[in-house]
Amino acid sequence: MKKLLTLVLAVVALGSISWAGSNLNSSRSNNYRLIYSADVMSQTQATAILAELDKIGPADEAKLKKWLPANFKSHGIIADLNQLKKIIIRPADKTRKQITIIFLTDPADEAQAIAVSDEGAPADKPKTK
Repeated sequence: MKKLLTLVLAVVALGSISWAGSNLNSSRSNNYRLIYSADVMSQTQATAILAELDKIGPADEAKLKKWLPANFKSHGIIADLNQLKKIIIRPADKTRKQITIIFLTDPADEAQAIAVSDEGAPADKPKTK
């Protein structure tokens, strides 16, 4: 009986930890990869942004930081840009074949978003939907 109670408590504890984690989504194009939470944009909006980014081709961080906010409104992405706390742009390199753009509404999610975006991260990295 004591073992069963311990097992039940362990399952409940694991469930509460996974419930507390934020869900970060990932979408890819030929040149870019977007990491975003569902409160920033939908998958359809991300696909539309990626299609437009592919049209301009690979760009540097300065150009992207200017282009992205200018094009949010035309895609209906978060009406209040103050919700978007941070945009991280990680250039392509030996481990990342694509330019990675991360949109954060909570800066505390940065480590998780980078883990999701990093192709070389360990197998226990957070899951995306």
